[in-house]
Amino acid sequence: MEDLFKDSVQLSKGINMKELIGGQSEFHIDLDFKKKSTGMMVGCDDDLFPDMDNDSDDSGDALRNIEHTAERMMLSCPEYHSFKDLASKMIDCVPSGEVKMLILEEGDGPLVPLDAMVTIHYAAYFERAKIPFDSTLTMNSQAPLRMRLGSGRFIPGLEIGLTAIKGPKARFHLLLEPSMAWGRQGVLPRIRPEPALFVIVLYEVYDTQAAARFNDLPMEDQKKFEVTLKTVTSLHAHAKHLFSKKKYALAIKDYQQSISILNISQTKSENEENEVKRLKVNSYINLAVCYYKLNKPKYILNMLQSLDYIIDVEKHCKALFYYGRAYEMLGKHDDAVVYYKKALKLEPKNNEIGNALANVDKYNVKSAEKEKELWQNAFQSGPEKKKLVYNVDEEFKNDVLEMCQSLEGRNEYSKFDLPNGLTKDEVEFIKDLCSNFKGLTVIEEGEGSKKKASVVKKMLG
Repeated sequence: MEDLFKDSVQLSKGINMKELIGGQSEFHIDLDFKKKSTGMMVGCDDDLFPDMDNDSDDSGDALRNIEHTAERMMLSCPEYHSFKDLASKMIDCVPSGEVKMLILEEGDGPLVPLDAMVTIHYAAYFERAKIPFDSTLTMNSQAPLRMRLGSGRFIPGLEIGLTAIKGPKARFHLLLEPSMAWGRQGVLPRIRPEPALFVIVLYEVYDTQAAARFNDLPMEDQKKFEVTLKTVTSLHAHAKHLFSKKKYALAIKDYQQSISILNISQTKSENEENEVKRLKVNSYINLAVCYYKLNKPKYILNMLQSLDYIIDVEKHCKALFYYGRAYEMLGKHDDAVVYYKKALKLEPKNNEIGNALANVDKYNVKSAEKEKELWQNAFQSGPEKKKLVYNVDEEFKNDVLEMCQSLEGRNEYSKFDLPNGLTKDEVEFIKDLCSNFKGLTVIEEGEGSKKKASVVKKMLG
């Protein structure tokens, strides 16, 4: 027992001084506390190397695999003579020099916010070590770590370093003194009270509070281009994350707010103006994609028509493609083909466009065959049915046929209200034609001049 407490022991929970003086506090000692390992996260109990304390012949292979994986993931330890030599090439993140940084690749966006959700891979090394003593490569099936800053889960030096870098897509090194890592005493036996070098790749940054911070700013500040860029970039990153989780309605809110912010932005140069234009285009296109996922073709068209005021849509492949998608969803297959062909002309090797065009062509061939059959049989009767002739023109017939085909192709209950003023022959023609389509029926309500008729697509059981 005496040997157990040779080294200093950190309490797992703080002491309430009032309770201590009043004699109400109780202390429970976990005799296995030394066996617990601590990762980069505060309070983490994951054992990074569970099989390396035994004498198995596999331990050497495991270490070599970690080293090779770190190299492949660009997390290997850099070449240097000493930490002192490496520190001379770094910048101080804090005046005390306890957190030093070397940026290998600058990220795409603004500085990482203090409360952002970040996704990273890291490997931590002691001086002159080739194998990391702590790494995301040895946990969670080598998936990157995703965590919110400011939540108390990261060690202090890492929080400081991450908020001093631009992201996402940044690569950098952090050299941390023990006081900015796991404490001056370390966490023995695995984590020694020595400086540690972190090799970090920052993949994603989700600034979930960007909109709230923007709303709190004075109007004059909201109009500034740098505020616009930072806020919209964060909103787009968050929307992309929501989209990947299939939360399309929430992603739409972020893109809509982006457009509102971009509309009030005041630019001072052609470069700034072009950047605002680019972000607007991205917002409208991404809104169209979200509405496609929600099966709302009219909203898709609204977004793309708004885009017409910003750019020449005829030169934008993705806009043309989603025009095609919207028209296909509305049952206007001829229009869909026109836009798919325009998109394919811009990107001849795009398989997605080619497949969409092929599918519509197949539908049109099948539809043409069905149309021919319908016109042959629609008013032909069996031996007991008399051929019916209606006083309606060819354009009316074709419009009604297109409507019936569109309604029949839908998978949900649908209702199409017929316009007032139709002649008796026109109504009877619609009823007769609907009888040739599964699930279609005509419902009439009211009397006289107030009589209304609708074509209804019922769900088939």
